[in-house]
Amino acid sequence: MTVYEAIMNRRTIRKFTQEPLKRDDLLKLVDCARMAAYGANTQPLKFRIVDDEDTMDKIFPKTKWAAMLEDGAPAEDERPTAYIAVIGDTSIKKTFETDAGAAVTNMMLAAEEMGIASCWMGAIDRDAIKRILELDDSYELVYILALGYPAQRSRAVEMKDGSTKYYLDDDGVLNVPKRSMDEVLI
Repeated sequence: MTVYEAIMNRRTIRKFTQEPLKRDDLLKLVDCARMAAYGANTQPLKFRIVDDEDTMDKIFPKTKWAAMLEDGAPAEDERPTAYIAVIGDTSIKKTFETDAGAAVTNMMLAAEEMGIASCWMGAIDRDAIKRILELDDSYELVYILALGYPAQRSRAVEMKDGSTKYYLDDDGVLNVPKRSMDEVLI
């Protein structure tokens, strides 16, 4: 798979098989995040792999899933089998959005190549998850990346009438409207 193919194929997945991910694969994803482009090469991010059932069960209720879909949240037997918490180290830098975006994107693209589905999560209770992960005050939880093997299919479709609302089709495939090249090129 080329990088272009990974970009074109990768879509957010919110339903996962319950097959555990290999720890080595999770470490590879963090390694890809570590190599992201960082502003001024400050490298202000830390990462926490969460793949133990107890901690995952505590984190899950602190997340919000697919607000546009009626049945967008994964059922108990469709939950992620791992999370990677993206954490900003405030002793290095005070803002993390751009750096975290680059790191999460690297992880999602590498995960796609590895056959691992991902969901970039920003609608989370950061304070509660920070307590669950026992992070000290010098760390800020920026995002979590939910991971697992896909139990759902998703595809990009042409946007109609300017609607960005994604939807399930009759086959249960999640359709994600994307703007056309004509619309984005100026």
